[in-house]
Amino acid sequence: MVKEQKKIIFVYNSARYLYNFRLSLMQSMKKKGWQVIAVSPYDKYAQKITYKGLRFWELPFKRKGQNPIEDLGLLFRLVQFYAHEKPTIVHHFTVKPVIYGTLAARYSKVPGIVNLVPGLGYAFSRGGYLQHIVEKMYRLAFSTRTHVIFQNPDDLNHFIRRKLVRPEQTHLICGSGIDTEFYSPDSFPQEKDPPQVTFTLAGRMIWDKGIAEFVEAAKIVHAENKETQFFLIGDPDYGNPNSVSEIWLENLQYMDFIKRIGHKDDIRPFLAQSSVAVLPSYREGAPRFLIEAASMGKPIITTDVPGCREIVTHGRNGLLVPKKNVASLAQAMLVLADDPVKRRQMGAAGRERALNVFNEHLVIRKTQEIYAKCADI
Repeated sequence: MVKEQKKIIFVYNSARYLYNFRLSLMQSMKKKGWQVIAVSPYDKYAQKITYKGLRFWELPFKRKGQNPIEDLGLLFRLVQFYAHEKPTIVHHFTVKPVIYGTLAARYSKVPGIVNLVPGLGYAFSRGGYLQHIVEKMYRLAFSTRTHVIFQNPDDLNHFIRRKLVRPEQTHLICGSGIDTEFYSPDSFPQEKDPPQVTFTLAGRMIWDKGIAEFVEAAKIVHAENKETQFFLIGDPDYGNPNSVSEIWLENLQYMDFIKRIGHKDDIRPFLAQSSVAVLPSYREGAPRFLIEAASMGKPIITTDVPGCREIVTHGRNGLLVPKKNVASLAQAMLVLADDPVKRRQMGAAGRERALNVFNEHLVIRKTQEIYAKCADI
């Protein structure tokens, strides 16, 4: 009798994020002989996924929509898909796939259910009625057998404290893992002591990333040190109610020391030109931009908030500042602008941390250990 091939399905709210953040994990499962299916709304990265020899199934839905009829449609489509494919394991990422995917998997009797909660997101940052609804749905989804991965201990403890998940269901894996050879100090030529000190922020252009604080701090720093420049890399996220408007970003062109650049798949050329990576975020899961910056040997300035403080040890590989505090952010920038030796020391410490903590091989191994609890891999 021919042994049936085991199957794992990955469900995300974006093909781009599946491709950029989970391709190595999906490929590792394929190498183990599993059939791998990527599921998300369609975008140009869906084709890239199929070019890698993986199956793709389009699941259209609005990431931030709050229409219950549309959400029931999402649930129904997932139930049908899981019942047809009969996967051994499903792995969900982000709020809607986690909640509706878990309910669908339970109804379809999928043996292994794994979920990743990559930060608490907009509903929790704003609180109120929306947070109450989302918490109730998480509690319902996690009320039975499922493994839940968190990317920082604050989020994990919040879910346990609010009784959204049982402690024995939880796992802590910091970040999605990166290729530390691809993101290495030697991947692009870098000036040892460039004439200008350059501060770079990259990510989705949403206010909670600290975009306004970065710009205001840049004004203060440049007024004191004209040999400074600032890069702001990324596009607005119009699926997010917290998105920065394109008009606001276009107005930055009137400040010649701030250079606004759209989204880039490969951030390495810009990090190579950068002196310091900056992310004054209000809260994160485990910000990939900072992990990539650390791996490329860049010192970091970020906020002392969940997710960010897991990347930076204050005074060792970067500086932590209070969130929404422009004065503290500007002061930290000025400190590193004036101290190239400290920048190099912190960059080297960040590279070491990336190799020991954020290497994708470590993250994949830890994730596969969770899969092994669901099935023999």
